[in-house]
Amino acid sequence: MLGWIPKKGRIRVKRLQIGFDGPADRQALDEAVEVLFRGGLVVFPTETIYGIGCDPRDLLALERLFRLKHRGFSHRIPFVAADPAQAELLAPLQDLRAKRLVERFWPGPLTLVLPRRESVLLARWDWGSSIALRVPGSTLVRDLARRATLPLPATSANLSGGPSVSDPAVLVPSFLEGIDLLLDAGPLPPSPPSTVVDLTGEAPRILREGAIDAETLAPYLTLSRGR
Repeated sequence: MLGWIPKKGRIRVKRLQIGFDGPADRQALDEAVEVLFRGGLVVFPTETIYGIGCDPRDLLALERLFRLKHRGFSHRIPFVAADPAQAELLAPLQDLRAKRLVERFWPGPLTLVLPRRESVLLARWDWGSSIALRVPGSTLVRDLARRATLPLPATSANLSGGPSVSDPAVLVPSFLEGIDLLLDAGPLPPSPPSTVVDLTGEAPRILREGAIDAETLAPYLTLSRGR
């Protein structure tokens, strides 16, 4: 179902109502990719919260995203990918621990911080030497990245430091005014955030314990585990 959200002083935000993580709506995804490729900002449901993304090749879109969130340009932004092969466009997954984690927990609520691969796919931006990547459990988000043909920067749809949003009805009005398309699945089921594991050092570190607990991860974080 198509709807509009009035915007003060500028074009209205387009809203497409979709089913949460059901069969991907072809029209909604086509529209979302078109908006991304025009330099727009798209808000979409993940399996945990609502996220916002843009085209990582578009410098102006990246600047819009950071300004909308009131976030400094030096802050890092995580990426979502359609599958491990697409994730490898931005980071190598040859490390044994990375392979084990990917095989066991992707798609799913596990974000891996990995050494960043130099890529001509991305805009000239201070991406840093590492990158946070995940293949989400959400079919819709994976299909969005697949149609975009590259991993997408995707962060929480909120002002920096504010609460995460699981219901688009509570999106801050000033935030809504800055986006171009909302894929609205209504309120999302309660869910913890993704777990974040840093694999850039000699020893892996759990930076955030979320949907996957440390005990579950432990067997996959040691090189001594036999295969």
